[in-house]
Amino acid sequence: MAHPIENTLALLQDAMIAHQQALARGPSTEPSQPVAEPRDLRAQLVLRLLTGVEMRAGIEVSQPAAEKLLRLLAAIDIGELEAWAAKLDTLPASHPEWLSLIESLTVHETYVMRDPSQLAFFAAQLPALIAEAAASKFYLLRFWSVGCATGEEAYSIAALTLDAMVASGNAVVTETGANLVAPWQIEIVGSDISRLALTQAQAGIYDTGPLSSFRDESEPTLRHFPSVPAIGANSVARRSASPDLKATVSFSHFNIIDDPMPAEPFDTVFCRNVLIYFSARARKHAQETLRRAVRPGGYLLLGPTDTLIETEAFEALWAPGAVIYRRRKDDA
Repeated sequence: MAHPIENTLALLQDAMIAHQQALARGPSTEPSQPVAEPRDLRAQLVLRLLTGVEMRAGIEVSQPAAEKLLRLLAAIDIGELEAWAAKLDTLPASHPEWLSLIESLTVHETYVMRDPSQLAFFAAQLPALIAEAAASKFYLLRFWSVGCATGEEAYSIAALTLDAMVASGNAVVTETGANLVAPWQIEIVGSDISRLALTQAQAGIYDTGPLSSFRDESEPTLRHFPSVPAIGANSVARRSASPDLKATVSFSHFNIIDDPMPAEPFDTVFCRNVLIYFSARARKHAQETLRRAVRPGGYLLLGPTDTLIETEAFEALWAPGAVIYRRRKDDA
Protein backbone atom coordinates (compact mmCIF):
# COMPACT_ATOMS: atom_id res chain seq x y z
CA MET A 1 0.00 0.00 0.00
CA ALA A 2 1.31 3.44 -0.92
CA HIS A 3 2.55 5.80 1.76
CA PRO A 4 0.08 8.68 2.48
CA ILE A 5 2.67 11.19 1.21
CA GLU A 6 2.88 9.28 -2.05
CA ASN A 7 -0.92 9.24 -2.28
CA THR A 8 -1.10 13.00 -1.80
CA LEU A 9 1.74 13.59 -4.26
CA ALA A 10 -0.10 11.53 -6.87
CA LEU A 11 -3.21 13.67 -6.37
CA LEU A 12 -1.11 16.79 -6.93
CA GLN A 13 0.33 15.74 -10.30
CA ASP A 14 -2.42 16.96 -12.62
CA ALA A 15 -2.91 20.22 -10.71
CA MET A 16 0.83 21.00 -10.83
CA ILE A 17 0.99 20.28 -14.56
CA ALA A 18 -2.05 22.50 -15.18
CA HIS A 19 -0.46 25.28 -13.10
CA GLN A 20 2.78 25.10 -15.11
CA GLN A 21 0.87 25.12 -18.41
CA ALA A 22 -1.10 28.19 -17.29
CA LEU A 23 2.14 30.02 -16.45
CA ALA A 24 3.67 29.03 -19.79
CA ARG A 25 0.69 30.51 -21.67
CA GLY A 26 1.20 33.82 -19.92
CA PRO A 27 -1.42 36.57 -19.56
CA SER A 28 -4.24 36.46 -22.07
CA THR A 29 -7.29 38.54 -22.91
CA GLU A 30 -9.20 35.34 -23.58
CA PRO A 31 -11.19 33.81 -20.72
CA SER A 32 -9.50 30.70 -19.37
CA GLN A 33 -10.61 27.78 -17.32
CA PRO A 34 -9.50 27.90 -13.68
CA VAL A 35 -6.88 25.36 -12.70
CA ALA A 36 -8.67 22.38 -11.16
CA GLU A 37 -7.72 21.77 -7.55
CA PRO A 38 -6.99 18.26 -6.29
CA ARG A 39 -9.84 16.73 -4.31
CA ASP A 40 -7.74 15.96 -1.24
CA LEU A 41 -7.64 18.92 1.18
CA ARG A 42 -4.00 18.38 2.16
CA ALA A 43 -3.02 18.30 -1.51
CA GLN A 44 -5.00 21.53 -2.07
CA LEU A 45 -3.18 23.26 0.78
CA VAL A 46 0.25 22.10 -0.39
CA LEU A 47 -0.49 23.40 -3.90
CA ARG A 48 -1.70 26.67 -2.37
CA LEU A 49 1.54 27.04 -0.41
CA LEU A 50 3.71 26.10 -3.39
CA THR A 51 2.00 28.64 -5.66
CA GLY A 52 2.41 31.23 -2.91
CA VAL A 53 6.13 30.50 -2.79
CA GLU A 54 6.34 30.70 -6.59
CA MET A 55 4.65 34.11 -6.60
CA ARG A 56 6.85 35.49 -3.81
CA ALA A 57 10.22 33.83 -4.47
CA GLY A 58 10.07 32.36 -7.96
CA ILE A 59 10.63 28.72 -6.95
CA GLU A 60 8.83 26.52 -9.47
CA VAL A 61 5.87 24.38 -8.47
CA SER A 62 7.43 20.97 -9.06
CA GLN A 63 7.34 17.39 -7.84
CA PRO A 64 10.60 17.67 -5.83
CA ALA A 65 9.31 20.81 -4.09
CA ALA A 66 5.92 19.21 -3.44
CA GLU A 67 7.49 16.05 -2.01
CA LYS A 68 9.81 18.07 0.23
CA LEU A 69 6.94 20.20 1.51
CA LEU A 70 4.67 17.23 2.09
CA ARG A 71 7.32 15.58 4.25
CA LEU A 72 7.88 18.78 6.21
CA LEU A 73 4.15 19.20 6.88
CA ALA A 74 3.20 15.54 7.32
CA ALA A 75 2.82 15.78 11.11
CA ILE A 76 0.71 18.96 11.09
CA ASP A 77 -3.03 18.53 11.72
CA ILE A 78 -5.09 19.42 8.65
CA GLY A 79 -7.09 22.07 10.50
CA GLU A 80 -3.92 23.73 11.78
CA LEU A 81 -2.40 23.58 8.29
CA GLU A 82 -5.48 25.20 6.75
CA ALA A 83 -5.40 28.02 9.30
CA TRP A 84 -1.68 28.59 8.69
CA ALA A 85 -2.14 28.73 4.92
CA ALA A 86 -4.93 31.30 5.38
CA LYS A 87 -2.69 33.38 7.64
CA LEU A 88 0.20 33.28 5.15
CA ASP A 89 -2.07 34.66 2.44
CA THR A 90 -2.34 37.90 4.43
CA LEU A 91 1.43 38.32 4.99
CA PRO A 92 4.00 40.03 2.74
CA ALA A 93 6.81 38.05 1.10
CA SER A 94 9.31 39.58 3.52
CA HIS A 95 7.53 38.21 6.60
CA PRO A 96 9.59 35.69 8.63
CA GLU A 97 6.94 32.99 8.20
CA TRP A 98 7.15 33.17 4.40
CA LEU A 99 10.95 33.35 4.59
CA SER A 100 11.02 30.26 6.80
CA LEU A 101 8.85 28.33 4.34
CA ILE A 102 10.95 29.50 1.37
CA GLU A 103 14.11 28.59 3.28
CA SER A 104 12.89 25.00 3.64
CA LEU A 105 12.59 24.68 -0.16
CA THR A 106 15.84 26.32 -1.26
CA VAL A 107 19.06 24.56 -2.25
CA HIS A 108 22.40 25.88 -0.96
CA GLU A 109 24.80 23.64 -2.87
CA THR A 110 27.95 25.62 -3.71
CA TYR A 111 31.71 25.58 -3.22
CA VAL A 112 34.83 27.67 -3.74
CA MET A 113 35.72 28.21 -7.44
CA ARG A 114 32.64 26.36 -8.67
CA ASP A 115 32.45 26.12 -12.50
CA PRO A 116 36.16 26.86 -12.92
CA SER A 117 36.06 27.24 -16.72
CA GLN A 118 33.54 30.06 -16.49
CA LEU A 119 35.38 31.73 -13.61
CA ALA A 120 38.65 31.52 -15.55
CA PHE A 121 36.92 33.18 -18.52
CA PHE A 122 35.63 35.91 -16.19
CA ALA A 123 39.14 36.38 -14.79
CA ALA A 124 40.39 36.88 -18.34
CA GLN A 125 38.08 39.92 -18.63
CA LEU A 126 39.40 41.54 -15.44
CA PRO A 127 42.45 43.27 -16.97
CA ALA A 128 40.17 45.11 -19.40
CA LEU A 129 37.76 46.06 -16.60
CA ILE A 130 40.68 47.37 -14.53
CA ALA A 131 42.10 49.34 -17.45
CA GLU A 132 38.67 50.82 -18.23
CA ALA A 133 38.19 51.93 -14.62
CA ALA A 134 41.67 53.45 -14.54
CA ALA A 135 41.14 55.32 -17.81
CA SER A 136 37.93 56.85 -16.48
CA LYS A 137 39.68 57.67 -13.17
CA PHE A 138 36.87 55.81 -11.42
CA TYR A 139 38.97 53.47 -9.33
CA LEU A 140 36.20 51.13 -8.27
CA LEU A 141 35.17 47.63 -9.38
CA ARG A 142 31.70 46.41 -8.37
CA PHE A 143 30.40 42.85 -8.55
CA TRP A 144 27.15 41.20 -7.46
CA SER A 145 26.70 37.53 -6.57
CA VAL A 146 22.95 36.85 -6.71
CA GLY A 147 21.93 33.72 -4.84
CA CYS A 148 25.31 33.56 -3.13
CA ALA A 149 24.10 30.91 -0.64
CA THR A 150 26.82 30.44 1.99
CA GLY A 151 29.21 32.88 0.32
CA GLU A 152 31.80 30.76 -1.47
CA GLU A 153 31.08 32.38 -4.85
CA ALA A 154 31.44 35.93 -3.52
CA TYR A 155 34.78 35.07 -1.92
CA SER A 156 35.92 33.33 -5.12
CA ILE A 157 35.17 36.52 -7.07
CA ALA A 158 37.15 38.50 -4.49
CA ALA A 159 40.15 36.16 -4.77
CA LEU A 160 40.23 36.34 -8.56
CA THR A 161 39.88 40.12 -8.55
CA LEU A 162 42.63 40.64 -5.98
CA ASP A 163 44.95 38.41 -8.02
CA ALA A 164 44.18 40.49 -11.11
CA MET A 165 44.85 43.69 -9.18
CA VAL A 166 48.23 42.33 -8.07
CA ALA A 167 49.07 41.37 -11.66
CA SER A 168 48.20 44.89 -12.86
CA GLY A 169 50.27 46.56 -10.14
CA ASN A 170 47.25 47.93 -8.31
CA ALA A 171 47.62 45.73 -5.22
CA VAL A 172 50.55 44.32 -3.26
CA VAL A 173 50.90 40.80 -1.93
CA THR A 174 50.77 40.44 1.86
CA GLU A 175 50.89 37.55 4.30
CA THR A 176 47.08 37.49 4.35
CA GLY A 177 46.54 37.93 0.61
CA ALA A 178 46.74 41.34 -1.04
CA ASN A 179 46.24 45.01 -0.20
CA LEU A 180 44.82 47.43 -2.75
CA VAL A 181 46.86 50.47 -3.71
CA ALA A 182 44.98 53.72 -3.09
CA PRO A 183 42.63 54.95 -4.46
CA TRP A 184 41.43 51.56 -5.73
CA GLN A 185 38.39 49.89 -4.18
CA ILE A 186 36.58 46.62 -4.76
CA GLU A 187 32.94 46.17 -3.74
CA ILE A 188 31.42 42.71 -3.94
CA VAL A 189 27.84 42.20 -2.79
CA GLY A 190 26.66 38.69 -2.01
CA SER A 191 22.90 38.38 -1.68
CA ASP A 192 20.53 35.53 -0.97
CA ILE A 193 16.97 34.94 0.13
CA SER A 194 18.14 32.66 2.95
CA ARG A 195 19.11 34.53 6.11
CA LEU A 196 20.53 31.30 7.55
CA ALA A 197 22.90 30.89 4.59
CA LEU A 198 23.94 34.54 4.85
CA THR A 199 24.94 34.04 8.49
CA GLN A 200 27.43 31.38 7.42
CA ALA A 201 28.56 33.54 4.49
CA GLN A 202 29.42 36.39 6.82
CA ALA A 203 31.45 34.04 9.01
CA GLY A 204 33.32 32.81 5.93
CA ILE A 205 34.52 29.57 7.57
CA TYR A 206 34.18 26.33 5.61
CA ASP A 207 34.96 22.63 5.94
CA THR A 208 37.54 21.01 3.69
CA GLY A 209 37.47 17.65 1.94
CA PRO A 210 36.28 15.94 -1.28
CA LEU A 211 32.60 17.07 -1.14
CA SER A 212 33.09 20.20 0.94
CA SER A 213 33.47 23.87 0.03
CA PHE A 214 37.09 23.17 -0.90
CA ARG A 215 37.03 20.83 -3.87
CA ASP A 216 39.57 23.11 -5.54
CA GLU A 217 42.74 22.79 -3.51
CA SER A 218 45.14 24.60 -5.85
CA GLU A 219 47.71 26.84 -4.20
CA PRO A 220 46.35 30.10 -5.76
CA THR A 221 42.97 29.34 -4.18
CA LEU A 222 44.12 28.11 -0.80
CA ARG A 223 46.41 31.07 -0.08
CA HIS A 224 43.29 33.26 0.09
CA PHE A 225 41.73 30.87 2.62
CA PRO A 226 44.08 30.24 5.56
CA SER A 227 43.55 27.25 7.83
CA VAL A 228 41.43 27.66 10.94
CA PRO A 229 42.51 25.96 14.19
CA ALA A 230 40.62 22.72 14.75
CA ILE A 231 38.01 22.57 17.49
CA GLY A 232 38.32 19.22 19.25
CA ALA A 233 40.37 16.16 18.35
CA ASN A 234 37.87 14.79 15.81
CA SER A 235 36.84 18.01 14.11
CA VAL A 236 37.04 18.47 10.34
CA ALA A 237 39.83 20.70 9.01
CA ARG A 238 38.47 24.12 8.09
CA ARG A 239 39.55 27.21 6.21
CA SER A 240 38.43 30.84 6.44
CA ALA A 241 38.18 33.63 3.91
CA SER A 242 41.16 35.90 4.56
CA PRO A 243 40.72 39.37 6.07
CA ASP A 244 41.60 40.87 2.69
CA LEU A 245 38.77 38.94 1.02
CA LYS A 246 36.30 39.90 3.73
CA ALA A 247 37.28 43.56 3.36
CA THR A 248 35.93 43.53 -0.20
CA VAL A 249 32.72 41.54 0.39
CA SER A 250 29.42 42.42 2.07
CA PHE A 251 26.29 40.28 2.35
CA SER A 252 22.63 41.25 2.31
CA HIS A 253 19.23 39.63 2.15
CA PHE A 254 17.64 39.91 -1.30
CA ASN A 255 14.60 38.41 -3.02
CA ILE A 256 15.02 38.89 -6.77
CA ILE A 257 11.27 38.48 -7.30
CA ASP A 258 10.08 40.88 -4.60
CA ASP A 259 12.85 43.39 -3.80
CA PRO A 260 14.01 46.42 -5.82
CA MET A 261 17.43 46.04 -7.39
CA PRO A 262 20.43 47.93 -5.97
CA ALA A 263 20.56 51.62 -6.88
CA GLU A 264 23.90 51.48 -8.74
CA PRO A 265 24.72 49.01 -11.55
CA PHE A 266 27.62 46.57 -11.41
CA ASP A 267 30.59 45.75 -13.63
CA THR A 268 29.64 42.08 -13.46
CA VAL A 269 26.62 40.22 -12.09
CA PHE A 270 26.70 36.51 -11.26
CA CYS A 271 23.45 34.55 -11.05
CA ARG A 272 24.62 30.97 -11.46
CA ASN A 273 22.70 27.80 -10.61
CA VAL A 274 19.77 29.84 -9.28
CA LEU A 275 17.30 30.24 -12.14
CA ILE A 276 17.10 26.47 -12.71
CA TYR A 277 14.79 26.33 -9.69
CA PHE A 278 12.51 29.12 -10.98
CA SER A 279 9.28 29.01 -12.93
CA ALA A 280 9.32 30.42 -16.48
CA ARG A 281 7.56 33.59 -15.31
CA ALA A 282 10.03 34.09 -12.47
CA ARG A 283 13.03 33.50 -14.76
CA LYS A 284 11.80 36.22 -17.11
CA HIS A 285 11.29 38.66 -14.23
CA ALA A 286 14.69 37.81 -12.74
CA GLN A 287 16.53 38.28 -16.03
CA GLU A 288 14.92 41.68 -16.51
CA THR A 289 16.28 42.66 -13.09
CA LEU A 290 19.71 41.23 -13.92
CA ARG A 291 19.87 43.14 -17.19
CA ARG A 292 19.26 46.45 -15.43
CA ALA A 293 21.82 45.55 -12.76
CA VAL A 294 24.65 45.19 -15.30
CA ARG A 295 26.11 48.46 -16.54
CA PRO A 296 26.44 48.87 -20.33
CA GLY A 297 29.69 47.14 -21.27
CA GLY A 298 29.57 44.98 -18.14
CA TYR A 299 29.11 41.23 -17.87
CA LEU A 300 26.43 38.74 -16.82
CA LEU A 301 27.30 35.18 -15.79
CA LEU A 302 24.48 32.62 -15.71
CA GLY A 303 24.48 28.95 -14.82
CA PRO A 304 25.47 26.34 -17.43
CA THR A 305 21.85 25.26 -18.02
CA ASP A 306 20.34 28.77 -18.08
CA THR A 307 19.10 30.26 -21.36
CA LEU A 308 19.46 34.01 -21.83
CA ILE A 309 16.10 35.65 -22.50
CA GLU A 310 17.34 39.23 -23.00
CA THR A 311 19.28 38.29 -26.14
CA GLU A 312 19.15 41.73 -27.79
CA ALA A 313 20.69 43.43 -24.75
CA PHE A 314 23.74 41.13 -24.59
CA GLU A 315 26.36 39.60 -26.82
CA ALA A 316 27.61 36.12 -25.98
CA LEU A 317 31.34 35.58 -25.49
CA TRP A 318 32.51 31.97 -25.75
CA ALA A 319 35.49 30.06 -24.42
CA PRO A 320 36.08 26.30 -24.09
CA GLY A 321 33.45 25.02 -21.69
CA ALA A 322 32.11 28.49 -20.81
CA VAL A 323 30.00 31.40 -21.95
CA ILE A 324 29.53 34.85 -20.47
CA TYR A 325 27.37 37.72 -21.68
CA ARG A 326 28.43 41.33 -22.21
CA ARG A 327 25.74 43.98 -22.11
CA ARG A 328 25.83 46.07 -25.26
CA LYS A 329 27.03 49.61 -24.67
CA ASP A 330 24.15 50.99 -26.74
CA ASP A 331 21.51 49.12 -24.71
CA ALA A 332 19.43 51.75 -22.97
